[in-house]
Amino acid sequence: MTNHCIIVSSLTKNFGRIKVFHNADVTIEENTITALSGKNSSGKTTFLKLLSGFLLPCNGKIFVYNHDITQNRVFVKKVVSLVLNTEYGFYPQLTLKENLMFFCKIYNKPFTELYPFIDKLNLNNFLDIPFSISSSGIKTRLWLLSSLIKNPKIILIDELTKSVDYETKQIVYELIKELKTKFGCTILFVSHDINEITSLCDHWIKIEDHKFVVIK
Repeated sequence: MTNHCIIVSSLTKNFGRIKVFHNADVTIEENTITALSGKNSSGKTTFLKLLSGFLLPCNGKIFVYNHDITQNRVFVKKVVSLVLNTEYGFYPQLTLKENLMFFCKIYNKPFTELYPFIDKLNLNNFLDIPFSISSSGIKTRLWLLSSLIKNPKIILIDELTKSVDYETKQIVYELIKELKTKFGCTILFVSHDINEITSLCDHWIKIEDHKFVVIK
């Protein structure tokens, strides 16, 4: 029996006169890696923000583990991590370790529990470097690492491997696969890379004409 951890029904989202989604439906299976693609400005990042409760729909319903996000955003934010991979969200003057320790304190998580993931992401030698001077590859891995602090059931990732080298991509891919197989996470991954989509993801959803089209 298929378990859907995300159900989107008749979703409509506009920004003023700009239409993003119109009566759009889609479901995401639990414990899968799903790729999300589409043209620029098609609504990929907006969709991630809707699923994580940072934005609300104009009409329609979004259920996360049977919780309506418009009624229970607190629950959604507990189980969903959003990885936007931007320059924002960290304190630039603090080191990577100091940033991580700050977020661990917020979520009451011992920093030592991050060490296995720090090892997997090859970040041990960079923990004492300020975020502001870290490379894009290090920042990419830090974003993914920080998303795990609250032990999420669902991880939403916006083009995490954009502008990083081949080696960093492989490190990220291996951890994402492990998050699914070992920890039972559900991952929705925005990507324009066909090789990445076909090799990493179980399912592929495309945004076209303000709706969702299931490719596989």
